[in-house]
Amino acid sequence: MDKLILKIKEILKAENYTFAQLASYLNLTEQELSDGLINKTLELRYLEDISKTLKVPLYSFFRSTDYTADAKHEKPFYINKLWDDENTPQSLEEEIDLLKKAIAHKENELNKKNTKP
Repeated sequence: MDKLILKIKEILKAENYTFAQLASYLNLTEQELSDGLINKTLELRYLEDISKTLKVPLYSFFRSTDYTADAKHEKPFYINKLWDDENTPQSLEEEIDLLKKAIAHKENELNKKNTKP
């Protein structure tokens, strides 16, 4: 089975959903969803919908590292983690610091935009 389908099914299982429920939500049959993922012909809007529905960043479906979810302890590819493979936060405090930096950056961008004549 395709790695992308396995990742999606892993996340679905951790969230107590089924592949059939996801397909239904997307107004596709299981076969259409499966074929689209395997053949890499699924429209990007469906991948975006899957990403939003499962609260995972779109890029997480294409990560090169082997990552397995532990449904009892954490959400796979949790949306609030601002990390890459080399710089994984070791604690909640580090993650909070990253979020604060991201907010400060966005506030600066917004202030620049609002001060332009």
